[in-house]
Amino acid sequence: MGMNKLAIIDGYLFKAALLCYILGVSAVLLPKRRQLFAHYFSMTMGIIGSAAIMLLSISYFHRQDFSLLKLTFIGSNLYAVDSWSAFFLMITGFGGVITSLYSVGYSLNYVGKRIRVLAGLWNLFLLSMVMVLTGRSAFTFLFAWEIMAIVSFLLVNHESEHKQTWQAAYQYLVMTHIGTGAIMIAFFIVGSASAGLGFHELNNSVLSGFNRDAAFLAAFLGFALKAGLVPLHVWLPNAHPAAPSHVSAIMSGVMLKIAVYGFGRFIFGFLGPVEFSWGLAVFIVGLISAFFGALYAQMENDVKRILAYSSVENMGIIFAALGLGMLLLTRQHYMPAILGFTAALIHSLNHSVMKTLMFMAAGAVSHAVGDKSLEKMGGLAKRMPWTAFAALCASLSLASLPLTGGFVGEWLLLNAIVLMPQNDGGSQIRILAAFGIIMLGLSGALGFGCFVRFFGVGFLGRPRSHRAENAHESPFSMIAAMLCGVFMVFLAGIAAQPIVAIVQEVAVRNALPAVAVGEGGLALWTDASGLLAYEPAILFVVLAVVGLLLWLVAFRGLKTRQSTTTWNCGTCPQLKQQYSGTGFSKPVRRAFDFLLKPRREVVFLQKEHKYFGRNMLFTLTIPDRFTEKLYIPLQHRLVKIASLLRRIQTGSVRMYVAYVLAAMVGVLIWGAL
Repeated sequence: MGMNKLAIIDGYLFKAALLCYILGVSAVLLPKRRQLFAHYFSMTMGIIGSAAIMLLSISYFHRQDFSLLKLTFIGSNLYAVDSWSAFFLMITGFGGVITSLYSVGYSLNYVGKRIRVLAGLWNLFLLSMVMVLTGRSAFTFLFAWEIMAIVSFLLVNHESEHKQTWQAAYQYLVMTHIGTGAIMIAFFIVGSASAGLGFHELNNSVLSGFNRDAAFLAAFLGFALKAGLVPLHVWLPNAHPAAPSHVSAIMSGVMLKIAVYGFGRFIFGFLGPVEFSWGLAVFIVGLISAFFGALYAQMENDVKRILAYSSVENMGIIFAALGLGMLLLTRQHYMPAILGFTAALIHSLNHSVMKTLMFMAAGAVSHAVGDKSLEKMGGLAKRMPWTAFAALCASLSLASLPLTGGFVGEWLLLNAIVLMPQNDGGSQIRILAAFGIIMLGLSGALGFGCFVRFFGVGFLGRPRSHRAENAHESPFSMIAAMLCGVFMVFLAGIAAQPIVAIVQEVAVRNALPAVAVGEGGLALWTDASGLLAYEPAILFVVLAVVGLLLWLVAFRGLKTRQSTTTWNCGTCPQLKQQYSGTGFSKPVRRAFDFLLKPRREVVFLQKEHKYFGRNMLFTLTIPDRFTEKLYIPLQHRLVKIASLLRRIQTGSVRMYVAYVLAAMVGVLIWGAL
C-alpha cells in the first residue's frame, strides 16, 4: 500500500477517533432515565476512539519514513503527527482502550451519582489529551492543555460531597494552573524570537543566552509540576485517592506522560542546543524525585497514595534518564546519550501500562473491601484470584524484575549511567555517575520493598476486616481490562527487542542533531549490544515448562497436605498478630527517621477494669516534609501579604483614581526609558 493511501487512512482514523469522543461527550445530554444507556454508549465510544488512535500510531510507525503526517481538522496545518507525538499517541490510545473497558463495570458504582456527567467528561478528557499531542502551534497546544487541566479537575472532584475530595481537587487546580502559567511564559519567550507560533517556526527561533535559560527554567517548572516531580508533587498523593479509580489510572498512566511529551518539544526543538547545566538540573531533580517517591510509597497505607508516590518515583526515573541523555549530548557522546533517551521513552511506555494496571487492581480491591487502607485488607488472593493475579504481575513490573516491562527501562538507564565515566573521564562525570548509581539503587530497593509489602499485606494472610472476609471478584469487563494489561506487561518485557528498536529510532530522529543522526550506531537490546538480550520463543517455552511443573507440584499433591493451626506458644493465632503495613515498613522508617520525622502519639484510654491495665491507642503519622517545610510556610507568607494588600482597598474613589494616575505615570516613564 502506497504512502499516500496510508496517509489518507490515518486521516480517517483521526477523524473517526474525534467523532467517537465527541459522541461520547454528547451522552451527557441524554435524560436521567437513560443514564445506563448513556454510560454504556459513552464507554463504547471511548474504546473505539482510543483504538483508532492506537491504530493511527501503529500505522505511522509502519510507514518507517517518520515524515510529518498533516491532519485536516478546523483549518490547515494546525494538527499533525510526527514520530515524537506518535509515540505518546500510542500510550494514550492503549491507556484509553483498557481504562474505558474497565470503566464499563467500575463506573456502575456511580449509578444515580452523576454517571452521565462522569462518562461525558471521561471522553472529553481523552479528546483533550489527543489534541495536546497533535496540536502544531502554541495556541492549539495551550488551548487543549487548559481543557485537559479543567476536565481532569472536574473528574477528580466528581465526589465533591466529601470535603477531602474537593480540597484535593482545588489544590490540584491551583497547582496545575501554576504549571500552565510557567509553560505559557516559556512559549512567550520562545515565540518572541521566532516568526510565528507554529511549531515549525518555534523550532527555528533564535534566543540569547539569558532568554534560553529563562525559557528552559519556565518549561521545566511547568512540565515538572504536571509530572509530579519533587518538590512539586504535593497535589499527586491527594488527587489520586480523591478521583475514581479509572480516572486515577488514566491520569497516572497517560496524563503524566504528556508532560514528558511537552518537555521534549522544548528540549529537542524550541530551545536549540542543549546546555550542560540543563541536563545536570533535570538529572539531579529526577533522581531525588525517584528516591523520595519510593521512600514515601513505602510508608503509606492508603493503596492509592502508595501508587501516587510510586508515580513520583517513576516519573523521577524518566526525567533522570532524559537529564542523563542531555548531559551526554552536550559532551557529544551520542551513543550513550541515545541510550538515556531510549530508557526514558521505554520507561514512559512501560510505566503507563503497569501503573494503569495497578490502579485498576487497586480500584477493584477498594470497591470490594469498601476501604483504601492496607490495614483493612488481607486474604484477598483467595476471594479475588483474578484481581490478585493482575496485582501480582503489576507489582513484579513496578519492582523492576526481569521478564517484565518495568525492568527494561531501568536496566537501560543503569547501563547508560555506568557508561558515563567510560565515555568521559572528567571528575564531574564520575561523581555524577556514582551519585546516579547510588540513588537509582536506593530507589529500586525501596520500590521493590514497597510492592512486596503492597501485595503481601493486601492479598496474602487472613482478612483483617469483615468486608475483606466477604470480598467478591470484579465484573467481567474489569477483569478483561486487567488481563489486557497483564499481557502487555510481559509482552513488553519478553519481546522487548522490536519495541526498543522503534523507540530508539524515535530518540535518534528527535534528540540527535542532524550531523549525528548517522552516528546512532549500535542497536539496543540485541546480542551485539552487550546490554541484555534473550530469544522470546525459547523463553516462552521455558516459562511454559516451569509453569507446568509448578502446577503439578502445587495442585497434584494436595491430597498429601494436612491443614492444622499454626503453633503460637500454646495460644490460637489472632488476626492482629499478622504483619501490618506499618509494621512491615518499620525497619525502613527507622533507617530514614532523620528524613521522615514521624510523629508518634500514645493515648491512654480509660480503664475497663479496676484490677487490670489500661487500653492504649498508638498513632503514627508521617507528614510530607516538603508540604510542611515549603508549602505551609509559603501559604502563611501569602496570607500575610494578602492582608497587607487589603489596606489599599480603602473604598475611596479618589484613592482609586490616584492609583490609576500613578500607574499611568509609571508606564510613561518606563516608555521614555
